[in-house]
Amino acid sequence: MTKKIYLASGWFNPVQAEELSSLEEICDSREWIDLASPRRIFVCPPDAPKETQDATFDGNLHHIKTADFLIVNTRDKDIGTIWEAGYAYANEVPIVYFCQGLPAGAKFNLMLARSGVKVCTTFEQLEDYLDRCNQEGQLLFEPYDKEIE
Repeated sequence: MTKKIYLASGWFNPVQAEELSSLEEICDSREWIDLASPRRIFVCPPDAPKETQDATFDGNLHHIKTADFLIVNTRDKDIGTIWEAGYAYANEVPIVYFCQGLPAGAKFNLMLARSGVKVCTTFEQLEDYLDRCNQEGQLLFEPYDKEIE
């Protein structure tokens, strides 16, 4: 069964862009995932006219609300990405957090930890989680159980 995934992530520096490309590849390699990645769908430069800004905002909200779940890349705590996670949570759309940039032993934010169904800290862990969800036919609830900040 196909699942719609919204991929929330910044792509505003080389590390973010590289991680987003890897996350897109992970999703694209799974036939059961219908991916909505804003970088591919709506690009709104800072000097875009109001109509483009409105279309981008409304389009992203639509894709978030209609997603089966979000993958949220927390790299650099991009404020737009975190806002999208909050919007998804408020609309009862499950969230899988990806935090490759979280150093070993570092604490994860309480609000993010409690709002997600899973926190993955490596690409391999995310791939394994997605594959297990596909095998089970549902999103698996595996709450974050490490230290929070």
